Formats: sequence, C-alpha cells, structure tokens
Amino acid sequence: MRHTQLCNALIVSCGARRELGSMVLRGPWELSMQVGTSRKRILLITACSVASGMVFSARVWAQSAPAPIIVPSTPDAGAAPILPTGSGTPSAQAVHIAKIRKIYHRLLLKEKNIAAAVSFIDKHQIEAEGTSGSIQSLLKQTPSVNEYQQGLGQAVPVLTIRGVRNSQLAQTLDGIPLQDLLSGGQGSFLNNNVGSPVTLGQLSGTAVYPGVAPPNRQGFATIGGTIAYTLKKPSSTPSAEIFGGYGSFDTSHLGFELNTGAYKNQIDGIRALFRYSQSYTAGYIDNTNARYGDLLLALDKPYDDGLSHLTADVIYNRGQGYVLTSPLPVPELQQNGASFNFPKSDTYNRQNDKYLTVILGDQTYINQNVIASAKVFYIHNESDQTNYLSPAFNPSVYNPAQPYGIDGQALSQFYTASNFGPGNTFYKPGLFTYNPSAVFGQAYAGINATQTDSHTTTIGFTPRVHIFAGVNNITVGGLFAKETSAGSQYIYGTDPMPQIAGYNSFALGGGAQRTIYTVFASDKIELLNNKLQIEPGISLTGVYSSNKVPLSYFHSQGYKLANYGKTAEPYLGVSYQLPYNMVAFASYGKGARFAPTTDYSLGSAGSSTSAPKPEIVHAYQAGLRYDTPNLYLKADYFYQKITSAFSFFTNYNTGLSSYINVGAQQFSGVEASGKYRLTPSVVLFGNASYNRARYLNSYSASVTPFQGQFGYAFKGDPVTSAPTWLGNFGVTYNHGPYSARIAGQYTGQQYTTFDYNPTNAAYIPGTAQPASGFPGIQYGLQTAPNKAFLLPGFLTLNVLLKYNVPVHFQSIKVLTLSLNVKNLLGLNYYNHFYNVYQQISGNSPTGFLGTSPYAAAFYGPPRTIFASVSAKF
Repeated sequence: MRHTQLCNALIVSCGARRELGSMVLRGPWELSMQVGTSRKRILLITACSVASGMVFSARVWAQSAPAPIIVPSTPDAGAAPILPTGSGTPSAQAVHIAKIRKIYHRLLLKEKNIAAAVSFIDKHQIEAEGTSGSIQSLLKQTPSVNEYQQGLGQAVPVLTIRGVRNSQLAQTLDGIPLQDLLSGGQGSFLNNNVGSPVTLGQLSGTAVYPGVAPPNRQGFATIGGTIAYTLKKPSSTPSAEIFGGYGSFDTSHLGFELNTGAYKNQIDGIRALFRYSQSYTAGYIDNTNARYGDLLLALDKPYDDGLSHLTADVIYNRGQGYVLTSPLPVPELQQNGASFNFPKSDTYNRQNDKYLTVILGDQTYINQNVIASAKVFYIHNESDQTNYLSPAFNPSVYNPAQPYGIDGQALSQFYTASNFGPGNTFYKPGLFTYNPSAVFGQAYAGINATQTDSHTTTIGFTPRVHIFAGVNNITVGGLFAKETSAGSQYIYGTDPMPQIAGYNSFALGGGAQRTIYTVFASDKIELLNNKLQIEPGISLTGVYSSNKVPLSYFHSQGYKLANYGKTAEPYLGVSYQLPYNMVAFASYGKGARFAPTTDYSLGSAGSSTSAPKPEIVHAYQAGLRYDTPNLYLKADYFYQKITSAFSFFTNYNTGLSSYINVGAQQFSGVEASGKYRLTPSVVLFGNASYNRARYLNSYSASVTPFQGQFGYAFKGDPVTSAPTWLGNFGVTYNHGPYSARIAGQYTGQQYTTFDYNPTNAAYIPGTAQPASGFPGIQYGLQTAPNKAFLLPGFLTLNVLLKYNVPVHFQSIKVLTLSLNVKNLLGLNYYNHFYNVYQQISGNSPTGFLGTSPYAAAFYGPPRTIFASVSAKF
C-alpha cells in the first residue's frame, strides 16, 4: 500500500474526510498489517496525526502538488509504504512515524505559500492534451503561455511565456536541465524539431514558474521562466495497461505500460515501470507526415525502510517526419485550401531525430534534519535533416509565374554560381572541392540538396542537500555539466547524395562546447507561527564556452573563439498568511542567459566581438492567493525588464558580422486563475492574463519566436507574437464511470512583422559604425514589428469524454473508452502571420531585386477527432 493511500485510509478510519490536491480522500482502503491489536491502535493514532498534518500543509487543491521532494512519492508517482514490515515494538513503530512526520510536514510546507506565480499541471490535464498535443502545447493551459505548432504531436513547437521565447526559458526534468545548453530551447535553428527528449505519455506532472523562480527551482540560463517536468515513476503495486486509438488525418497511437510493483510486496523491494508507444500522423498540413516512437524504463529501489531511494531512468525517443521551414504564402492557402503545402517534388525538409536520456539518482534520509540527494545524467541528441529544392526553381532569378517564395532552406537559396568552383569562395582543398556546375550544368542545380547531421552530448551532476534547522528550511545544491556538439554538412544536386569528406562536405569537423559550474543556496525562514515566510537565495554561475572551426573558407587558418562568463543571481521572496484563507506574496529575482555558441563566429569578413556577454532580466511579481477546500483564487502583477539583450547583424555587402549586447525589452501585466468545486462531481476552472511587451531601445534583433526572422526593432515597438490577452476556461465532470472535460482557450490579438522593400537603400538612423568604416544598416528587407496590423484573436473549444465500461472479466480491471475533440467548432484561424518579400539578389544599392510583397502564415489546427481505448490489468 502506498504511503499517501495509507494515510488516506487512516484519515477515513479517524472519521476525517479532507481534500488533498484535486482529490477527495475517500475509503475504503484496507489496512492490512501483521501486528497485534494494540500495535494497530498506536499506529492508527500516530499516523492520523501525520496524515492530518500533510493534508493541512498541501491544501492548494486547485492545482496539483509540485514535483515532490519528499522521499515517498505521491500516489501518481508510486509511493512506498511509510511503515516498516516485520517485527518491531509499538513504540519503535510510533517513533518511526513521528520521525517522518517532522520531515514531510516541513517539506510540504516548503512548497506551500511559495512566493511566486507558479502553475501546476496534473495528469488529467496531460491526458486532455491527447495525441495531437506536445509537451509545449500542454503549457498553454496555464496563464501567460502562448504556443503554436505546425503539426500534430511533437512537431516544431513555438512557445512563449509572458512574451519571452522558448530559447530564453529553462526546462528541467526531475531537476536536471532538459533544454539545449549551447543554444537554448530544442537547439539551434531547425534542429530537433520532430520528437522530444520527453513526451506527454512519459510525464506525471509539470510546474511552470514564470519570471525568476527560487534558486532551488530555477533552471539553467533563463530570463523568462522555468518549466519543470516530472517523469512517471514506478508504483508499489503491479499493473499493466494497453492503449491505442485512431483519429483525424490518419493519426494512430498504440502502446503499453507495465508496472512490476514492489518486489515481494516489500517496503524496500525494487520496482520498475516500462512504457512504450508509437504513433503516426499524416498531418493536417499536406506533406507533413511524421512518425514517433517513445520508450521509458524507470527503476526505483527504496532502502532504509522506504525513506531513501535509488533510482534509474532511461528514455529513448525518436521522431521522423517532414516540417515546414517557414510559413506558407497566404494567396496559395486561399486558392488551394488551408491544408496546402508545396509538393515534395518541389521542396521539403525531412528530419530524423533521436533523443537518449539516462538519469541515475540517490535520495538519502540522513536524519530528521537532513535529506541529501544527487543525480548524474547523460543526454545524447541526434538531428539529421535533409533540405531539398527542385532544380526547376532558380532562386537567383525572379519568376513571375511563381511570385511567392519557396523556402526549402537549401544552399541554392543563399549563394550564387560565382561562389563555387576552383578559384571561388567555396573551394578549399581538404574541405570542399565539389564543382556543382561541372556535375549538373548549373551551380544552383548542384546545390539544391543539403544533408546536415548534428549531435550533442551532455553529461552532468546535480547534488542537493535539504537542511531543517529551527525556523530555517535550507537548500544547498548545484549543477555541474558539459555539453559538446559536432556535425557535418554535405551538399549535392540530388537526394540521396554521396557524402565524401573533402569533396562535397560543405562543413566538416569542429564543434562547440559549454561547461557549467553553478552553486546555489536558498532558505525558507518561517516566522510568526509560519504565517510569515521569507525566502532569500542566490545562484552563482560560471560558464566556459567555445566554438572551434578547424577549416574556414574566409580565413587562412581555422580558429577557436572562447570566453568565460560568470553571474550572480539573487532572489528574495516573501509570503504572508492573511486572515480569511488569503496569502499575499511578492518576489524579486535576477536571471541570466548565456549567448548561443553559434554567436561565437568570425563570419566571412570578421566580427565585432568574439563572444557576447549574458543577457539579464530583473523580474518582480506580487499577488494574492485565496485557498479553501472548495475555492481557489490567485491574482498577480508582474514586471520583467531584459537588458543586454543579444543583437546580431551581418552586412552581406561587406561580410562584417556584429554580435553585441545592446537590446532592452520590457514585459508587464496581470494574471489571474481560479478553480471552484461546484458539486462533488463538477469543477469549474479558468485563468486569464494581460501582457504589455515593448522594446525599450532600437537594435538588430530576432523579432519573432520562430527563429528564422532576424531584423530590426525600434524603440517603443511591440514585441511580436506576444498576445495581449490569453485565457482558459472550462468545466470537468466526474461521476461513476463517466467523466468529461470541456475547455476553451482564447488567444488575443498579437502584433506581427513586415519586411521593408528590398530596394530601400536608406540607412537606419544610428546604425553607422564609423570606426570600422561601416555606413550603417539599410532598410532593404529588414524585418520589423508591424504596428499597423494585429493578428485577430481566436477562441477554440476542446472536449474530452470518457466512459469506464463495466467489465466482467477477471484480468481486466478497467476498460476505458475516450473521445478527444480539439477545435470542436472547426474554427479557421492563423496562429502566425507576417508580410514578406522574396529575397533575390539583384543590381541595386541594397544588392536585392525589387519584388512584390505578399503575406505568409501558418494555419491553426482544424477540428481534430481522436477515439481511443485502454485496458488496465
């Protein structure tokens, strides 16, 4: 019997009926312990006080409890019993429980009244996301989160929290860093876009910390927030589940999950969870089919009567499919339908991505004042992609019959024939001697296919110690990690292609690395009988980063750029329990993000700096929380100012690149959320947020969360793709075998971007660099926020229906039928939009040919229906 279940049983036995998390604690659970009547009575009384203390300390039922740091896990994660089996005196048993009571009460209290606007996502919300969702789309159920993607499943997600983009956010999985340490997010541009290191079916919960979180919850290198994912854990009881389903766009899903339970039902018995699933979708956009495979093996070996745990987790996920490298021309969508995409005979981007994660951990109960834990981890990601553009299209010639750009991200779109062949820029013995004109007749026809293979490897160690000393709850820990990258790129005129090093190897060897040293300390000080809680903390981080280019087309010798950066990130949070079940909270925190290692480049004619400094955020938030068993309300105000933001620009006339820290942005707004239990079976929920995001100065910037758009932001411009209003609302119903969830998601108006006319040769004021002889940045083809047009808001409605079928078969415990409908009303809408010109070289002062503007966009997913069945044994 699991720890929380046992406590629940004891609460029922004591005549109490309380709410914990979003669950009503009910019996019957059978208390079966081989002890005498007197011992049962002692244990019952003692454990009732334990359970009551735990329930009191975790009453924020409207949002499921965060990833527990207590040793026995929550019911969803699979908990061990708290009572040792075998012989022992009643007094020894009572002392054993009393010892636990002190630890777990204070650890749970450490999570209560947190001085941050945190949101928690439970397993029911994960289930509602369904096969069509991703670990990023899941987050949109919380305030201030906007997300869109171009396919079903884990397909090219684009995410912001309070307007701050995914590459500027931290992600953790059971406390280890999940994001790419070199570039942030999923990795460098167009890498790791199909699949993910962890998937929805492998999660038990998630916490979202917008802004700056306390140091013991903060991830690495974030200036916008931390997303803390929690992995599924083995349960103490054996079980098995088979599941599968089919739905719109030829989408299918099939898999199984096995729990061994505790070996011989012993408290310290090893237990294991094994899960495998695979899915396929043709995609709601033509020619974007994808296939996924996900595997999870989790082992848990309790010891010290279940107070301590050795754990091992292995995750191996795969994703293979076709993705869009840029939005599609709106005139084509209007003419050919919302699912339009260019045929694969014209262009495609195909990716084959693999993700391996291994985590070994130990969490040790030392005594009633100290719990120590540590994890070592290994992460290896591979991203192999092929870009293709038909030789029927010559990107250097404007074709009136094809007035809209076809973006295949092939090299023929970026370089002309004069760049290739003996004596030209891209001809270097030992690296690249391929002459596309000689092989295919035309240079562009011989460089229209690109094969890029890249991989990253991360190893790390995360120690942590919890110390309980009087009114102080102290956490000390660190992150020590290193990520390395390597890869190659080959070009040719066909796919598949030969891959011969030194011949058609456009890039070969070298790579980047980043070594991280972080230590942190935080303390939660409980004063005035725990009404006032003050949480000071600080993180100290040192980062050594380098990028090595062994062979360069533009420099006589290879080069290596490196630097060492360090930051101190203080944090202070305060919460106070007011009368009438209200809690006031406020916090300040500083965060830092280190530059992507792709910025460690000399460019073709040199760079203004060898490596940028970190960009910094100062984040403030304050709010109120109202917490009762039937009603939960929260509202907060936030203010975040980013300084030293990264700025990048390359002048293609001179070849000079600029990497500097000059940008500034501001994000401010309000958030509110609530949950109300109308009846024992019906719960209402909702949240809303308002965000005002602005640039505080003018600089060259990446002006959209989708990484491919660089341009120029002017002081006072709005931050694009950051909706002013966001909201969620809905109702859940659970009664007997029936359950339902109806949820609406509102995405408000958001600013878009536009391109300046390609032939606009005027210089943007203030961009000249006299010392380097650089006259400034021309307006031509600069992408900038469009203050004259806002993408209209939209509202989608999603429904999940479930029915547990009565089964009279001994082996099957539960047979569940479910129907998940996304965008029930079939709304047509754009989730990303901008105005653009074709980029074609020409004889003009800007170096570009004059073309006609057009709009490009991603359509949002249409109505999607998915039916599934699962059988639990």
